[in-house]
Amino acid sequence: MDKKSNIFKPIQIGNITAKNRIEISPAGSFLCGRDGGNTPEFIAYVKSLAKSGAGIVTLGVSSIDEQSSGVPITNVGNSLYISDLADLAEVIHIYGALASIELVSGQYMLTPPEVVATQSSKEEIEHIIKLFANAAERCMIAGFDMIMIHGGHGNVPAMFFSKKHNHRTDEYGGTFENRCRFGQELLGAIREKVGNKIAIEYRISAEELLEGSSELEETLEYAKKIQDKVDIMHVSRGLLEEESLLPYLFQPTYFPRAMNLEAAKRFKKELNIPVSVVGSFDLDTAEEAVSNGDVDVVAMIRNILADTNCVSKAYKGKSNEIRPCVRCNTCINRTHTQFIRLRCAVNPLLGRETQFSEIKEEARSKKVVIIGGGPAGLEAARISAKKGYSVVVFEKNSELGGALRMASIAPFKKDMQRYLDWSIRSIINNPKIEVKLNTLATKENVLNEKPDAVLIGVGAKPIIPKFTLSDSEKVAWVGDVESKKTSVGQDIVMVGAGFTGLEAALTLAQEGKNVKVIDMIPEERIGADGIQISMIALKELLKKEGVTFECEVKLSDITEEGAIIEDKAGNKKIIKCDTVILSLGVKADRKQVELFEAIVDDVYAIGDCATKGGTLWNATRTGFDAAMDL
Repeated sequence: MDKKSNIFKPIQIGNITAKNRIEISPAGSFLCGRDGGNTPEFIAYVKSLAKSGAGIVTLGVSSIDEQSSGVPITNVGNSLYISDLADLAEVIHIYGALASIELVSGQYMLTPPEVVATQSSKEEIEHIIKLFANAAERCMIAGFDMIMIHGGHGNVPAMFFSKKHNHRTDEYGGTFENRCRFGQELLGAIREKVGNKIAIEYRISAEELLEGSSELEETLEYAKKIQDKVDIMHVSRGLLEEESLLPYLFQPTYFPRAMNLEAAKRFKKELNIPVSVVGSFDLDTAEEAVSNGDVDVVAMIRNILADTNCVSKAYKGKSNEIRPCVRCNTCINRTHTQFIRLRCAVNPLLGRETQFSEIKEEARSKKVVIIGGGPAGLEAARISAKKGYSVVVFEKNSELGGALRMASIAPFKKDMQRYLDWSIRSIINNPKIEVKLNTLATKENVLNEKPDAVLIGVGAKPIIPKFTLSDSEKVAWVGDVESKKTSVGQDIVMVGAGFTGLEAALTLAQEGKNVKVIDMIPEERIGADGIQISMIALKELLKKEGVTFECEVKLSDITEEGAIIEDKAGNKKIIKCDTVILSLGVKADRKQVELFEAIVDDVYAIGDCATKGGTLWNATRTGFDAAMDL
């Protein structure tokens, strides 16, 4: 891919022209102030998006409400914030991108849809429309080139269009024509305010995926009715109101890419305005969709977050340097579920741009020894080399990657495999980094390198309790099963319902095994402390493959018959099986850390040996932070 690729051809949208066909799709970052105004963190984040090389930068979840809710999302409901909006547009324009912003009603979005659609008075409807129109005008005054009206995912316009929720008997409900009226009047009011001075993009759920909700044919007819009032149609799917649908909005690694493309192709075929599509595209799938004439523009956000220079790299013919997104949903889980600031599992600088100065070569070079070639060590090596330091990585195994190797083996973990390949490639191709494979770090060989700093990334050890048949083929550790170092029987008990155990259970079930998962926590609590959107998808796939659960029990012993489990009352029973697989988590390898803790003045523990919870985010963040502190 290079500058001649079709995604890099300009496109006219309304009266403006985007320099290419890549749009940064809207997503809340929670980096604004609680009043909805700018912060240095938010400005720096927006700047990083604009530098990506994308043709359109769409800022997400911007509230038209007159009163701030206290949630840190951009305020477009008050004229006092036009100055803040102008600063955002200005930052985006520095890099030649079109500045766009997604308009939503936070107040009404949090109200039950049937209440908004059915019980709103005509005066309230007029007020909502006025809020949108006034917000659009503020964006125009501030210098934005586009606005996006969020009419998908069950937002306000979708509430009125919904035959499931809109039970009105006046001109705003009942018939298809009447349910289209709110959207038509809303867009008409916006046009009256802004004319053709800014382009209007309309986000729509082609399919809402709930019984009784809007389906493709009806949504397409609605799009035809409003296309004369918008400049580009943005095709998504699903509803935010239903938790089970969240993975269809924010597709995790278990789901295919480009899930909305088939629907978008219908919109492209039947509308006479440009069509944009969103939904787990990367630059390769975007190029294919545009080249085939399936859509005009492709929107994405997670790829941009993972590598905020990805579009520019592709334009320059350097696609192999792009850091891949693993679709883990760490970013969306933080903002959507935990209501905390945006972060990325593979890009530890994202959202923290103001905490770290630009990474440049230091005037004084240092020698850095990194013990362990897992994800934390590899991140630390990249950053240390970027700072101009000489780096030596000791890895006791024959390959780099550490725990990521196990995490990327399953057929549905291709995103992680791509990241692993990129991570290793970026190390072995770097002349400032020397890798010593099959080399166990000792005090002697580390000191022989004469290091200024030592970073210890020795990882963690699996928790494997002793049972009657611990040393037999009846018992296996999940890591050995996933890496195919050990074989298993037909009937399996998986002990531990974390992501590792459940992903292994899914792999085995897809291979035709009979799998039962046991855990001490209630079934409804499984995944509650992890990345919930991805866990919803994983549990759905497990159910589809016939995996069963037995919760609020612990593994008491393993015998020839199978797994002996015990409930909270002390009652025991045997689950007959061929193999019991242990996935009970890991504990930091503190013994290895202690060996090197005082070997030189500057020593850092990074990754799983330094943090609780073996996540990719913890690994890359600690490796990055340590290298930046050198």
